Amino acid sequence: MAVKAGVENRGVAIFGGSFNPPHIGHSEIVKWLLTKGLADEVLIVPCFLHPFGKELAPYEHRLAMARLAFERPGLPVSVSEVEGQLGGESRTLRTVEHLIGLNPDSRFSLVAGGDVEAEIDKWHRFDELKALVDLIKIPRGPGSPIADVSSTQIRERIASGDPGWRDMVESEVAVYIVTKALYCE
Repeated sequence: MAVKAGVENRGVAIFGGSFNPPHIGHSEIVKWLLTKGLADEVLIVPCFLHPFGKELAPYEHRLAMARLAFERPGLPVSVSEVEGQLGGESRTLRTVEHLIGLNPDSRFSLVAGGDVEAEIDKWHRFDELKALVDLIKIPRGPGSPIADVSSTQIRERIASGDPGWRDMVESEVAVYIVTKALYCE
């Protein structure tokens, strides 16, 4: 597991998502979590199979792009394959329970959009999840330190041939997307 073992009471923020592709907004969230002292470590968790049936690039590509986007020497950020290892439909509760079981000395929190409370009916057993982890709500909208970027915008720009998408992802991710011809259709 990517969580540093043997460090008691280490604060680990679980940042899950499709990362289809990971973009600068995601990178800014990670920086915000660390600079605000909301976590000692950030664990990036790309979903394996989206629970709402969203069409995604293959898991291996999204995992590779996440590593290119987030993992840097000396930065307490790692990309986890936990949902790929668990297989099947990704459910946050199952993933969190698994991570807690493997790392009982860590304190886990879950990174979620600021609108998470309005969407609890979409979450699988949200009350149980909330009992296991604290929620870190990401500020959105005017005045937010997080860029207003979406993976959907990036995919649409790639498909339409608009080169502006390259400014919305880390340079290594842009090279990967071009090399693998992702999102061209």
